[in-house]
Order: sequence, then structure tokens, then C-alpha cells
Amino acid sequence: MEAESSISLHNCFNELMKKTDMVIDDLTLPKLYKIEYEWEKFIHGKPINKDIVPKLIYKSWQRSMEYGVNPNLNNRKILSPEEIKKQISDSKGMIDRFGNIVLALQRMARKKGLNIQLFDNQARNVQVLASSYLHQGLELRDMFPVPASSSEMDIGTTAISIALRENKSVQVLGPEHFNKYLHDTYCSAAPVHNSSGKVIGALNIASYSYKQNKIDTLVLVTFLARILDNVSFTMDTLDKLGIYDLAISKTFEYLPQGAVYINDKNSINRYNDKIIDMLNINEQDIVPELLKYVSTLLQYDNNDCVEKKEIILDIKGKRKSFLMSTRKIFNKKYEDKVILLENIDQNLPGNRASYTFDDIVGSNEKFNEMKMIAQKVAKSHGSVLIFGESGTGKELFAQAIHNASPRKGKPFVAINCGAIPHDLAESELFGYEPGAFTGASANGKPGKIEIAFGGTLFLDEIESMPLNTQIKLLRALSTSKICRVGGIKDIPIDIRVISATKNDLLTEADKGNFREDLYYRIGTITLNLPALRERKDDIPELAKYFIDLYSKEYGLKNLQVDDDFFTALSCYYWRGNIRELRNVIERSIILLDDGKKLSLNQLPEKIVKAYSYKDLQDKLRSIQDKKSNNLMKLGEEIIIEIVLNEENGNLSRAANRLGISRPTLCNKINSNEKLKNTVLKFRLE
Repeated sequence: MEAESSISLHNCFNELMKKTDMVIDDLTLPKLYKIEYEWEKFIHGKPINKDIVPKLIYKSWQRSMEYGVNPNLNNRKILSPEEIKKQISDSKGMIDRFGNIVLALQRMARKKGLNIQLFDNQARNVQVLASSYLHQGLELRDMFPVPASSSEMDIGTTAISIALRENKSVQVLGPEHFNKYLHDTYCSAAPVHNSSGKVIGALNIASYSYKQNKIDTLVLVTFLARILDNVSFTMDTLDKLGIYDLAISKTFEYLPQGAVYINDKNSINRYNDKIIDMLNINEQDIVPELLKYVSTLLQYDNNDCVEKKEIILDIKGKRKSFLMSTRKIFNKKYEDKVILLENIDQNLPGNRASYTFDDIVGSNEKFNEMKMIAQKVAKSHGSVLIFGESGTGKELFAQAIHNASPRKGKPFVAINCGAIPHDLAESELFGYEPGAFTGASANGKPGKIEIAFGGTLFLDEIESMPLNTQIKLLRALSTSKICRVGGIKDIPIDIRVISATKNDLLTEADKGNFREDLYYRIGTITLNLPALRERKDDIPELAKYFIDLYSKEYGLKNLQVDDDFFTALSCYYWRGNIRELRNVIERSIILLDDGKKLSLNQLPEKIVKAYSYKDLQDKLRSIQDKKSNNLMKLGEEIIIEIVLNEENGNLSRAANRLGISRPTLCNKINSNEKLKNTVLKFRLE
């Protein structure tokens, strides 16, 4: 355990060293010389410059003088045998709690020329182990005997005494110390707390030479003290749980994972019902059966803390995958352990379906027909094949079907067949045994089909699946069994398959790219999702949905929207379908100026052009049937109005596009009330 703690602390310590390296400020040493000059004045009773001496330091100097501390004597108080005995008794809790951690930190600090010390709340050393160079220098002056007192009453101003008094991290550099024997010592100290926030001691980092050390010890000691605070909180919590054994049992029962608590002898202290259910253990054989599994689980542990490691256990002749984590519990003398087990499908990212049919927006007749069919299909166990262009909501439908089915609550495992390299497709779907191929995990790995047990497997872009994998998938669906890559044992499966494609799979079958027999296996029910351009009546509703969604995300309230904004959206072709619409709405909200409403100004140019062209067509069509001798004039008015709108009322740019002079354009505008109002609109904005 100590070796493991040392390794993790060592890594953490080295990372901190990198982050706390600092360049010595050339102005710092002259400043310290000035402080030393002020110190000389202070101890001789002369007024000092308070702008040079930090306020905390000056107040501490004053208290030190009031306590009668002699700044010119090495008068650090050495504890008597009786005081040492009392201190050992008082500090036992700190030593039990922090001893090994501080010793490990001290060993690492030695290599950096630092001295890390732990003090109790009376500023008495609990432990000290300095670097050889530093320790030698300090011992020569007899400044850090162990145990001794660093209180203000005994030795004057120190980082330790101020940190304990002020309950904050403090740095005291050289002449800021009250005692001149500490003027070439540079210290940073931070308070250490118990779980209630009470100061129980302080951690101090000392160095012998300011120039020699380029580490920001104040940042370092603050971070390390927080580590000790966290240890305090954890240990106090565990002590409370130890007092209330019933509380532990209740805690175990409320854990979402299966849990077993084992002591340092690998005997079982307690367990919860969840782990018994997960491992399918008979009630009369709980302890011997659980011990058998514990011994297998500890092989994966390897005396390290494990975090969500994929493991495989043999459960009554059937192999099942789990995620295993371990937590070490330190009980003063012994090291206990809690093993946590989760069904692998419950925790892997992406294995949950979050959408339901209520999340599917739209009232288009053809779209609603597909939605109704999907709702009926959901109640069955039949395979479903969803056709649709990219962005039409194929996975949304797949998740909604899953959440409305008897498999709701079970895993929903999605895999994009087009995103997996062909040579990895088989192992990704079917898993592999240990050592199945070069680079394979030593423990093997379950495939997506295995992970989806009891739930739904969603195969997106199934047209991209390699033919050899199609053959194996067809057999798996026919037999309800799979065999991992490199394995010889059949594993039973229980899945519903929902597939999605943007291609005509029968056409792909004619080309030899897709197996026709697999098509009929996965296509018991087919859904054809219409493209967004085929359900333009849904665009305003969808746009409002996304506007509401992103308004909340970006903290906008009571957002106004121009009618032209929705009209323009309906004029566009939408090659990317709903996905593209969603992106356009988010973009528009991001580009929206404060206090303004959504308009054509926030839409991409391609959508505005589509709107302008459609608007021009509609207006020209509207005048074709009019009985008027002024059709040319009406057409001219429409074209000028469109160009003015597109140029945001800029007359020079509009005239240039129309191929006329600016005065000519002004004359036409002044003779037409409608055009006047168009220009006025932009000027008012």
C-alpha cells in the first residue's frame, strides 16, 4: 500500500513541481534587503515604513515584541520529556492520519532541496525529515530540533504561527521572520483542517536559500494541505460509519452498484443484495459463492485501485460482462477494500436511449403516418429498417421505438457501421477473446451485440457493413448466438435490431454490396422518413422548437422573430434536413445582436438568396394576372424593393446592382410611396 501511495504521490508531486516553477523576480531580493533594514529599525524601537513591511508581518512583529521574544537569540523552545510525551499523545491522531503521506512527501521534497514539516495546532513539530543539505544547515543553528515549538510566543514571527492564527496560507521570506537566526530561511505554511473545518495543524515548506529555489512553495503547500484536508474528511466520515454499523449496511443497500466489503485478510465483512442478484448466487450458498467470485475479482485488482474496468465472469455457465471498480478503505492499522460491480450496459457512454415519441416534432401528414407506424412497431419485437436521408432523424426514431418497447430501461447500443474500419468491424460487433490478435486486450472485450443483451442494437449506415461481417451477423440473428473473435464458445444473445440506411438496400444487393438475405432479416418493418423539403409545413414548428431550445441555452428571454425569418427557412432546399436546420438556428442565435430580433440578417447568404428568388417569383407571378397597363412599372417596383432589402437600404450599392445612377434611383424612390417606406424602415433601425 505504501509503495502504491508513494508512486501516485510522486507523480502528483512532480506535476506540481512543473506547475509551480517560477522565475525569481530581480526586484524581490532588493525588497527583502529593505525589509531587513526595517526589521533592524523595529527591534531598536524606531518607526518603520509600513508600506515596505506587509501588514500581517508587522502585526506579528508587534505581538512577538509584546511576548518578550528576543530576536537576537536562538531561543526556540525545546520540549521537556513530559511535554514530548503529552505531544505524542495529542498528535497520535494526526500521525495515524497523515504520517505516511507526510513521510512520502518529505522524501520527495528532499530531492528538491525542500523541508516539509507537519505541525499541530500549538505550532509544535509532529514530524520532520529535511533534505540533507537543508537539514545540515538548520541543525548547525539548532533551529529545527524535533520536537520543538514554532509558536509566536516562543520564537516570534513564522509562517506556521501566522497560518494557524489567521487560518490562511502564508509565506514568510527571510528577514520577515522576527528571529534573526531565521533570516536566511524561506517558509510557506498552510492550515490543515478536520472535517468540520476546525484548524488542527499546519503544513510548512522551508528552503534554506531563496536564490537556490525556484519553486512557488506557497502554491505547493496550499495544494498539499488541501490533500490532507480531504484525507481528514474521508477518515472522519469512515469513523462515523464505523461507529454506526447499521449505517454502513444501509449505505451499501442504497448503492447503485453491487458492492462487497472485504478486509485485509480478504474475508467478507458485508455485501448488498444487488451483487447477489447480479452474480445469480443462491441464498443458501451466499458466502462460499461470493468468496469464489471475490477471489476472481481480486485477480483483476492487482493491488491497485481499479476504475470501471471491463471484466468477464462465468455466471452459472454463461459468460457475462461487468464494469469493476475498487476503493481502498484505511482503518488505522489495516487496509480494507470495497469492490463495486456494475452491469456493463448500465454505464458505458452512449448505451442509453434518451428520446421518446414526445420529442419528435412535426405534424406533416406523411411524417405523422411514419410516427404512428413506429409507435405500433415499438410494442413488438420485430426488427425495424429505417430509410431516410442524413439528418432526417433516424436515430431519434430508433431511440423512441426502444423507449416505447418492452425493452425500455435495457441498453440501447448504437454503432455507426460507416465509421468503423473494415478490419475492426467484426471485433467491434462480436467482441474478442484474450490474445485474439496483436494489440488485443489481455482480458478480451465484449462486443456491441453482447453489451446490448436484453435491449436494442442500432446499426446506423448498415449499408457500409463489410460483407464478411454481414454473413456473421445474419447467422447470429438466425441462431441467437455469437462467438467472439478468437473464441470457440457460443454466447447466447437477446437483442432487437433496428437498422438505418440512406441507400436502397435492394439496389445495393443487386450491385453485390449487400446481402439480400440479411435485408429480409433486418427489414421486418420498414419506415421511410420524408426529407425536410417534403414536409415544409413543419419547418416553422421545428424552427420554433430549436429557437426555444437555444434561447434557453444562451440565456435569451422573450426573443422576437421576424415573419420573414420563418418564410425564408421554408424557401430553402435543406440538403442536410433537420440537422442542418438545427445548426442554422443555433448560428442565428449566436450571431444575434443584443436587444434585436431574429431576421434575415442572421441567416446564411444561401438561405437569403433562396428566399429572395422565391419572393421575386411570387411577386412576378402575382402581377401576371392583373389587368393593368403598368406591368413594367410594377415589375420595376418589385425588383427595386428586393434589391433595397438585400442591401439593407444602402442606396449606392442598390443603384450599382440595378445598373442605374444613384440620383435616378432616388427619383424612382421619391415617386413611389411603397419604396419610400422601404428605405425609411432601414433608417429607423
